[in-house]
Amino acid sequence: MTRDAPAAEPLRVILRHAAERLVAAHAAEDLDEGCLEADLLYGAASGFDRARVIAAGALPAYAEALATFEALLARRLAHEPLAYILGTREFYGMTFEVGPGCLIPRPETETLVEAALAAIAEHPRARRLVRVADIGTGSGAIALAIAQHAPSTQVYGVDVSGEALRWAARNMRRFGLAERVVLLTGDLADPLTEPIDVLCANLPYVPTDDYEDLPEEIRAAEPQIAVEGGPTGIEIIARLADQLPAHLAADATAVIFELGAGQAGFVEDLVTRALSAAGRGPLDVRVHRDLRGIRRVVEVRTGYPTAPPAG
Repeated sequence: MTRDAPAAEPLRVILRHAAERLVAAHAAEDLDEGCLEADLLYGAASGFDRARVIAAGALPAYAEALATFEALLARRLAHEPLAYILGTREFYGMTFEVGPGCLIPRPETETLVEAALAAIAEHPRARRLVRVADIGTGSGAIALAIAQHAPSTQVYGVDVSGEALRWAARNMRRFGLAERVVLLTGDLADPLTEPIDVLCANLPYVPTDDYEDLPEEIRAAEPQIAVEGGPTGIEIIARLADQLPAHLAADATAVIFELGAGQAGFVEDLVTRALSAAGRGPLDVRVHRDLRGIRRVVEVRTGYPTAPPAG
């Protein structure tokens, strides 16, 4: 990059002021978050990683990088999601391309991936082939993280949004997983033609009334279809639960749902009722908490080997 005349102020002063502006505009929760975002935005403008941005703090900022930084900062101050501005989001140790039309992967969803990888590793066919479905795949974060970390899988990523699937396809090519991941367009489990051993879903689960109280950048930028789950938040999950018996393998299966705070009991009832009505059982129900202690994931297994008694 051509570097022209430097700005008069040291970079750290410029970035500190930017962080304060982010906090004042409620684009960042506190000054620590504001400083992180300012560093990342300047890094995107200059081509520096964050360590290099911090190391250059005592030096002046160059006008070319600063002009680009100010343009990026203006977008963030207008509440465009940081991940959309940067074009990427880290998830489960992988860097995903994201942008308008797909939900930005969240850290709490890594809880679902952890549960899925454990269910795959403990599946009776783990040393052969485990067929996995990710319903509502969005950017492909869940499907591709599973495929990357569980090589014994064939993974199907399903989404009703063609726009979201375009991001998933970009990420699939980015990680070189096209031979093991199939992307399908359609409503919930309808496009699946193979029996599924492990089915995962991070479907919209925010109740309609709560959706109106979400931060502006979520409501204005991220697709509502990927966030709002209906009057109670579990209407879409309930529709998928009804479809489960028709799409799960006949022997050993695991069903894994991400959900909102306070929804675990309701989702457990939906899934166990659907599987029991289809004659599946006995059922092994597990609830996984995220890093904040919220009951974030409900998992229901059937047909797995019984674990030996502890001790």
